Amino acid sequence: MNQPIPEPQSQAQSNLIQDTNVRGDLIFAPVQIGTKIETQIVQISVAKVTQQPLIKTSPYQGLKKFNFQDRERFFGRDKLIARLFEAVNSSSNLSLVLGASGSGKSSVVRAGLIPELKKSLESQIFYNFIFTPNQDPFDSLYRCLLSEEKDYSFNKSEAEIALKAQADTLTEVIGTLKKNEERWLIFIDQVEELFAICQDSEKCKNFIEGIVRVAKSGDSSIKIILAMRADFVEQLSSYPDLGGIANQNNIHLVTEMYPDELRQAIEQPAARHGVVFEEGLVEQIIKEVEGQKGFLPLLQYTLNLLWESECKIIGADSRPIIESRTLNKASYTNLEGVRGALQKHIDKIYTGFSEDEQTATKQIFLKLVNIVETDSGSKIVSRRAYRDEFVGESVNKILDRFIDEKLLVSSSDSLTEKVAIGKNSDRLQPSGTIEIAHEILLSSWEILKKWIEQEQEAIILKNWLASETRRWQKICLENESKANDELLKGSRLVQVEELRSKNTFENVGGLRPEENKFIDASVEQRDRQKNQQERLRKRIILGLSAGLVGALSLSGFAGWQWRQAEITKSDIMARSADILFSQGKELDALMESLRAGVLRQRLKAEPSIELVGSLQQSVLEGRERNRLEKDSSWARSVNFSPDGKTLASGSGDNTIKLWDVTTGQEISTLKGHSNPVSSVNFSPDGKTLASGSGDNTIKLWDASLGKEIHTFKGHSSSVSSVNFSPDGKTLASGSGDNTIKLWDASIGKEIHTFKGHSSSVSSVNFSPDGKTLASGSGRTIKLWDVTKGRKIRILKGHSRAVWSVSFSPDGKTLASGSYDNTIKLWDISTGKEIHTLQGYSGPVKSVSFNPDGKTLASGSGDNTIKLWDVTTGKEIRTLQGHSSSVNSVSFSPDGKTLASGSEDKTVILWNVNFDDLLVRGCDKVRAYLHNPSANVSDSDRHLCDGIGKGK
Repeated sequence: MNQPIPEPQSQAQSNLIQDTNVRGDLIFAPVQIGTKIETQIVQISVAKVTQQPLIKTSPYQGLKKFNFQDRERFFGRDKLIARLFEAVNSSSNLSLVLGASGSGKSSVVRAGLIPELKKSLESQIFYNFIFTPNQDPFDSLYRCLLSEEKDYSFNKSEAEIALKAQADTLTEVIGTLKKNEERWLIFIDQVEELFAICQDSEKCKNFIEGIVRVAKSGDSSIKIILAMRADFVEQLSSYPDLGGIANQNNIHLVTEMYPDELRQAIEQPAARHGVVFEEGLVEQIIKEVEGQKGFLPLLQYTLNLLWESECKIIGADSRPIIESRTLNKASYTNLEGVRGALQKHIDKIYTGFSEDEQTATKQIFLKLVNIVETDSGSKIVSRRAYRDEFVGESVNKILDRFIDEKLLVSSSDSLTEKVAIGKNSDRLQPSGTIEIAHEILLSSWEILKKWIEQEQEAIILKNWLASETRRWQKICLENESKANDELLKGSRLVQVEELRSKNTFENVGGLRPEENKFIDASVEQRDRQKNQQERLRKRIILGLSAGLVGALSLSGFAGWQWRQAEITKSDIMARSADILFSQGKELDALMESLRAGVLRQRLKAEPSIELVGSLQQSVLEGRERNRLEKDSSWARSVNFSPDGKTLASGSGDNTIKLWDVTTGQEISTLKGHSNPVSSVNFSPDGKTLASGSGDNTIKLWDASLGKEIHTFKGHSSSVSSVNFSPDGKTLASGSGDNTIKLWDASIGKEIHTFKGHSSSVSSVNFSPDGKTLASGSGRTIKLWDVTKGRKIRILKGHSRAVWSVSFSPDGKTLASGSYDNTIKLWDISTGKEIHTLQGYSGPVKSVSFNPDGKTLASGSGDNTIKLWDVTTGKEIRTLQGHSSSVNSVSFSPDGKTLASGSEDKTVILWNVNFDDLLVRGCDKVRAYLHNPSANVSDSDRHLCDGIGKGK
């Protein structure tokens, strides 16, 4: 800041009750000595503590985070507070506080650092602004500026600057609203929300750019602190400017507390209320908690329950036990300790409910959960829901019970927002919210964990639908003419309709009236478009017939001209089939596809991509797929053996499974990794399988025997991708340590390490000639000369992390899939972008070329697979069948089969061969065609003669 801030006095020094002349319990206390904090032993007399006035109110926080008003009972983080204080007083304007969920990141800033800053700057004008990004970080900043609970005061017109949502908005807010003599601290808590729930990627990008600009501004009167879950840190790779500023000098790790710090956090709050612990109990608690990640909220919750139980239990002297001034071991044991207290308490509440109340409880909690896609896979996070999403007296009664139990947190906001419900109507909506008190609950309550696993698809879709509905309502108010563009379409609409018809959404709290209106409006638009398409289809057929007749009558058509006209006719029939399918006329669509396919086959003409896509849709949508037996965990990577007979899948349960492609049966399970297997790849001769894992190793396996051959060690972080060179002599690996390594595949010796990426390397792939290696990391792709070991070119264009790269069979094109929901095709010779393929509503996690190079397959976090025409960049077909993120896709060597692995714990084999699709289509309708009572024309009755079973 402008002037050095006076050094803070140790919190422990000022708050501890000390008496070094009286024997008593020992406490390790960090004490400020000049500018250095050291640990000293301070003796505290039990008698002195118990002579203090007894305050029966619990001094423990439960699951709630500490805030400024809780500063007098926040203990154990003096060293970290001092480091943060020093950072804020340094030349850097940005500090990043990283830690596991439950490590106390938010609390140390809110209840530790900010009180010290206020105290040190009491003679100056100091304002702190605290907010979480939520779904719209600019709206959150706007609400923060209008907060009535703060020292500062801005009117609505001033605060509305924040709603401009541009890269320079944060700078403009500061430049307009901040006075020269003021010092500002902007604390953005739960920064992971920018990556987890922010719905507008452009706003997210602009907001982060705004942070970077302020951090680089050199204005020392402005300081920004970001607090973020450590397991989201890889998301910074998509924003290298922010990552570059957040270097080792201003990243502060919130680690587990040391025993002396835990002792303070346990003993001191009670001591200040005149209560001590039974001898040995503090040591017992420390032993249970020490070294456990994220246990601090559970510790606070357990201590709060312990305190409250001592207030309720009547002792032998007919007084509450708390009046004995000692928290005892028996009560702690009855709570089942830190590990069991929360589980036992919430189970007791839940089992005391009626069946209807238990159902409502499930609906409430699942409304407050979200499952998000990140660069390292799916993560379960808490969701902040609007209060009005909870409908019904009984639901709200239960909701209030959990709020009273401090398991849920309710926040009211004086602001309201206007939303539209349907056409030409609006209302004011209270913006009060409900959220789970702490994310530790998501992993600590077994019943909730099972609900989340069971309802994963519905949770993801329901939360996405809630967000899309609010966006549609907002556009209805702002620009009604554009509202139809925001309605649901395609596979998402089909999926939403299906879950609504099955009442699946009821399991996660049901749909609000606004959401039903949104779906209904989407269905109405689709039906209108279907009618328009049907009219178009009829015009196409009539026009084709008239054109053919006219052309024949005019020129008699030479043989090759006639053949060309028939090919054109088959393409138009394929288009017609697509329209029929979109109208729900699946049998008619299949028949039209078969007519087109049989015509093409009899002409001995190569089927068009559009025709193959039409057959895929008609045949495969009938769910005649080969779904391999359910895996025991999510499938992260799939790869065919060179002969196409075996499929390998890498799993989240640390194993690799080998499958018989013909029968769909598991051949063997390869065990040896100690963390999830993220990548598998067969050697060109099919004899060896390579696997990369989160345990930082690569293993080579004998593919026929299923035995481990070698373990390659050298990476210092997880191995995300492995790929054999075309000659099988070299293996490439990409890792979370930002490097690529080349290995001698025969002996496991490291040949070379490529350095140059600034973030995790998510994918590596050799060119067909083996001379070039492509690697995806952050927002870029790098091309490397394998022989010379140097970088050739950098491909830039993606706005978020690149997750997958793949060379075309001729080596001229590279495909890249990214977390920006797009695929890009690149010209290898020039490094220029050829096409950007769009259409996904989730990250693209895998790309794979068909062996003929004409088709590209991609798998996405929106649960779908898409097939693309490489030449035109147009989507051919969307394949649906997975209920969760598609992590990997791979074509068989003959190009007839596509494999996909998903987080729904299944691997699916899709038939993409024209002849096979034609046979399967004919087999589906053969009984119908031969049914005498069916309304089938004579030509159609013989349509499938000689195809498949009818041969």
